[in-house]
Amino acid sequence: MISKATVFQSASSTRPCWVDQCLDSVQDWSARQGFQYRFVDDTLFDSIDPALRTKIAARKPILADLARLDLLTHHLATGHEAAVAIWVDADTLCLDPNWTPDFARTGEFGGGFGEECWVQQDSRNQWRRFFTPHNAFMIFTRESVVLPFLRQLASSIIRRADADHIAPQMVGPKLLKALHSLSSFGLFPEAGALSPALLREIEVGHGPAIACYRGGHRPPLKMVNLCASLVSDDDSVKRVQQVMADPNSLECLVR
Repeated sequence: MISKATVFQSASSTRPCWVDQCLDSVQDWSARQGFQYRFVDDTLFDSIDPALRTKIAARKPILADLARLDLLTHHLATGHEAAVAIWVDADTLCLDPNWTPDFARTGEFGGGFGEECWVQQDSRNQWRRFFTPHNAFMIFTRESVVLPFLRQLASSIIRRADADHIAPQMVGPKLLKALHSLSSFGLFPEAGALSPALLREIEVGHGPAIACYRGGHRPPLKMVNLCASLVSDDDSVKRVQQVMADPNSLECLVR
């Protein structure tokens, strides 16, 4: 076990109550693993170039994608004891506090990302699964060449993009997906995500979305991103709360 690791999280003070439970679960995981834990409030954005902050002030998720790279870069570059920096999104629930990530997966690039199996219907109403790296869970070593590159590239993309037409996830999952096709990052499928289609079926434990997910032969989830940006109505909040009340309900995904 690597003890010299620091786990970072950040969330707005106006977050939903269920996000606090997610934060508590990750903080508990950090303590059990012997990792340092740091929570950062909206000061997360202070390090971003003021010109970029002004340019996309209304696109806070994109700012957050850049700010987390700034935060981790600064931490690893300033002589802290921790040789590994881990980012976990605030809307991620830790399902197994005894899970120790395999840090060797960060490989030659010194960086690794969560991998989601995203299940949804296509334009012909056929169920499809998409395996995609995501930045709700990231691990970087002090020697990482990926982290400074991502930080520089994300800043450059935002600087050159039309502020009115910056696509969501442009410097987050979409960027990681494009780069992964070329470089093959280390991935952690144990740190996945639940699409709305899966979330709807978890309560009954079966359905076409779950069947599609199972066909991907995924390992059991140890952490799961609940995608707060998509939890926008009473029904979806209720479904999230049910998962949090009974995390064992997710076992239906690997039976």
